[in-house]
Amino acid sequence: MKILIIYRHYWPDTPPLGSMLRTIAENLAARGHRVYVYTAAPSYQAKGGPAGEPLAKREFKGGVRVIRAPLLAETGGKMRRLINWSTYLVSALSYAARHRFDLVWTGTLPPVVGGVIGALSAKGAGARFLYHVQDIYPEAAIASGLMRKGVGSRMLAGIDSWTCRRAAAVTVLSQDMMRTIADRGGNGAVAFHVMNNFVQAELAAEGSPPQRMGDDRFRLVFSGNLGRFQNLDLLIEAMALIKPEEGITLEFIGSGAAEARLREVVKTRGLSHVSFQARLPSDEAFRLTRTADLGVISLVPGMYRVSYPSKLMTYLAAGLPVLALIEPDSDLAGYLAANDAGVAVEGDAAAVAAAIRRCRDRFAAEEGVGTRIEALAERDFGREAAKERWARLIDTFVSD
Repeated sequence: MKILIIYRHYWPDTPPLGSMLRTIAENLAARGHRVYVYTAAPSYQAKGGPAGEPLAKREFKGGVRVIRAPLLAETGGKMRRLINWSTYLVSALSYAARHRFDLVWTGTLPPVVGGVIGALSAKGAGARFLYHVQDIYPEAAIASGLMRKGVGSRMLAGIDSWTCRRAAAVTVLSQDMMRTIADRGGNGAVAFHVMNNFVQAELAAEGSPPQRMGDDRFRLVFSGNLGRFQNLDLLIEAMALIKPEEGITLEFIGSGAAEARLREVVKTRGLSHVSFQARLPSDEAFRLTRTADLGVISLVPGMYRVSYPSKLMTYLAAGLPVLALIEPDSDLAGYLAANDAGVAVEGDAAAVAAAIRRCRDRFAAEEGVGTRIEALAERDFGREAAKERWARLIDTFVSD
């Protein structure tokens, strides 16, 4: 089968999905499919190849034909980014219209528009359409406070529902996300598939985790985007209720829109047991994460219905149980409870502080907890199992 994947940030660009798509695409190519990826030169963080050299506009790598649209260098400024996104989407649509494919596959970036371009590209290429949903918009923007409910949000939801109905398959990350789309109305006939993300190829837990010498503190880590929908103020308020002499610390690894404010709060409150580490390459961040005892996931209320935190897989692969600030009826909370992989908590700072202490008492005392959690990550989010799941889904298009 001839497959076109449209995703701007394909490997070696740094977003995790770019790396995961590489794993999926190369596996499908190894199974005999002709796989094309329409992408662009890295613009998220990486600027070129491993040594910084410019990447070829067209190359055949890992059995996959990669086509990169030429874009302006992104040196800052919203206008330049807007021009680049517009150029990329129009060129992707044009490329699909000039070639024939059996399947066109695209995701939810940029929100709503990316899906529409995918559906139109599939029509132009005479192909069926696979809609790979990572976050549900506009509901995610509403949950994070970036958009209010109203006529505009209803229009965007209607457009995204139109996209879903045009797809031969819609993949989502959880049952919660599937219900959110289905509950919009008119989407009862959509063919949903729950296909969660998986551990990136670059993240490998080799040998024992690095040790931090000199103390026996119980270390929490939050690794990733310090954004508006992470509910990190609540986490810091919880740490303010935990005295430094209790031997519990929290380290943030990453950056984001909320970073400056969070740093100021920590400084003003004198929280010496809370620290920050600037954004690191994914392999370095993973190595540092492995020195912790507990990974933290934190989402604003309602976010679990429209997204699923991929950092869960990273923490589990690092051998860390998880504390999740999330509603107890979410898929994530159910997963942690069913697998004794962590604790989900909902409530105020006192409830979160109590949950942190509960995690310390539960997991610090377990011999071999890291090995058990790593095995869980491999079972449920390992690359080999994920490649098989994706191959089986693509095979359904061949047999239809």
